[in-house]
Amino acid sequence: MNIDDLICKLLEEPVTQEDNRIEFTSRSIELIHEVAKMCNEIPIVEKTKEQAEDYAEGLSAEQVYLDMLVKIVDAPTAIHMKMSAKMLIPIISRKLKERGL
Repeated sequence: MNIDDLICKLLEEPVTQEDNRIEFTSRSIELIHEVAKMCNEIPIVEKTKEQAEDYAEGLSAEQVYLDMLVKIVDAPTAIHMKMSAKMLIPIISRKLKERGL
């Protein structure tokens, strides 16, 4: 399965709770880690890694995920939409790993 298909699978996973909290399922966590691995091989993602880390400092994985969704919806072009996810999913993955997930 290609990276865009995996991102679509991730976005199909239910993560919003009744109280509007984001809670990742075990499948969504698995997809996040799998996609992150693939994203880290994309040159632009590697080049902007430091900027992305600075942006995410102090944010939780759930906050970055929510911001990613906003960026996808507000993206002016398809390439912006796709790259938003590809640049932020590795950060979400790292933050989840830091929590042992």
